[in-house]
Amino acid sequence: MTAAADDLTPPGCAECVSAKRVLVIAPHYDDETLGCGGLLIQLAAAGVEIEAIFLSDGSGGTEAVDDRDAYSRRRRGESRQAGAILGISRFHDLELADGLLAAHMPALVSGIRSALREARADTVLVPSPVEVSADHRAAYQALRLALVVESHRDDEEDWRPEQVLLYEVNRPQHPNLLVDVSAQLDQLRAAIGCYQSQLARHPYLQSALGLRRFRTLTLSPTIQAAEAYRRVRATDLRGPVEGGADKPQVTGTTGSVPCPLVSVVVRTKDRPGRLAEALESIAACRYPELEVVLVNDGGAVPTVRADYPLPVAHLHWSVGRGRSAAARAGVEAASGRYLAFLDDDDLFLPHHFETLVPAALRMEGAVVYSDALIGVYEIAPTGTWHRVEERISYQRDFDADALLIDNYIPLNTVLVERETLLQAGSFDPDLDLFEDWDMLIRLAERAPFERVPVVTCEYRHFRGAEQALGNDPRARPGYLEARASVLHKHRSKLTPQRLARAVDAHAADAAATRADRDALRGAVDRLRREPVRFILGRLRRRFGASGSRPPHRKPGSSS
Repeated sequence: MTAAADDLTPPGCAECVSAKRVLVIAPHYDDETLGCGGLLIQLAAAGVEIEAIFLSDGSGGTEAVDDRDAYSRRRRGESRQAGAILGISRFHDLELADGLLAAHMPALVSGIRSALREARADTVLVPSPVEVSADHRAAYQALRLALVVESHRDDEEDWRPEQVLLYEVNRPQHPNLLVDVSAQLDQLRAAIGCYQSQLARHPYLQSALGLRRFRTLTLSPTIQAAEAYRRVRATDLRGPVEGGADKPQVTGTTGSVPCPLVSVVVRTKDRPGRLAEALESIAACRYPELEVVLVNDGGAVPTVRADYPLPVAHLHWSVGRGRSAAARAGVEAASGRYLAFLDDDDLFLPHHFETLVPAALRMEGAVVYSDALIGVYEIAPTGTWHRVEERISYQRDFDADALLIDNYIPLNTVLVERETLLQAGSFDPDLDLFEDWDMLIRLAERAPFERVPVVTCEYRHFRGAEQALGNDPRARPGYLEARASVLHKHRSKLTPQRLARAVDAHAADAAATRADRDALRGAVDRLRREPVRFILGRLRRRFGASGSRPPHRKPGSSS
């Protein structure tokens, strides 16, 4: 790279790009020209082989179009005319729905992956993740997922690109590479002019030339036009690429703080109704920087409504690999600084992230967690589920010794930095139950834990329905064996002293729970036997032994 990853100042000099084979990822017919046309003309003149993959069908999306098929054919033809000027030698067309690329993420990732394998390009160009267009952002996300998923394949020779250049079309990014395209302006104008269907609707020529003129501000006065890129390694796309002072802010208990991106890993399998509820609970959260990594562990391909307001990365497996493998894949595909987890049968409350993120930033390096409400659901004769019971059972400050014998921290209450979790080794693929408990034990060896005593999510039980643990976890086959596996794995940590402290704390909790329950039962029994005497006794204890009436207060009195 030519600049530090956190340097927001554009480079002060232009550079040339060195490449042998190039693949351009264009969400629409024209993005390849508007975003990186000048560079492509340069590379083609130097003998570089260039291929382009167009993701959408060019049918116009939400635009008013009389004949969408004819419009699509026209735009594709225009792309070939422009491509001849740019020097593109081979074209791929995925023909996915224009304007709805994010809703077709599995097909998007598969198509890009195939093009990458065929092109064997050392350089890939793709729109930056801060673009205004949702299709542009989906293209970036799909490339990142394709690289992450394929990085674990060992049955083929290495085909991954050496560098990825993020280009800009409709929103400036923070570049670390500027390319002088002054000499290519005439050819670039000609290429843009091929898209008459678009120029009749939008002032693309003026905006494209204006952006290139703007990019000369930090360069020599002799340069008339420049294109801006952010150059990254392919491996860099596993983590966040963009950053800067223009990130939104969130107001927490300590005032306004920056909003780092949070990736929510959602595991699902054949529960579309509950998945929809889980996704809506994420969308309802009052936090501006969220992405969803949806991992389908076998079964039918899940759908996300077309107008879902958050970016969604889809990982779909036709054959299930298990809970731990799904969580592990979601972590690898995430791009946020922080990770959160929500299985398809649980819910976040709207203040979940605005509560946890400020706490995580305030206690940098700590794993933070909140309290959870337990909701118990039963199915009604109408076939709908309704909540019949709610209780708050997960309210406990962190105790590393107690964690060694039992898990009291639901995974959906946790917010953790992605790098911290990766350093702990991610989720154990040999565990398909209590994989979260095992992960928390290992995290506790590397990072402090801090509880935020606020209920921010709901951990749901559905009576009679198939769940990982469900309302009666001990009835699940293999429950004790799975628990024993975790205890055996961490047996070296369970010294006699730590075990004694953990058992004592567990006994104290149980005694306190029994005392509370007995007190409540006694009060209810007394109320049933002597309701009037019971209530009068409470009044006497509050207002005096004489049993006199409470003092009369005049309306509006404050004392």
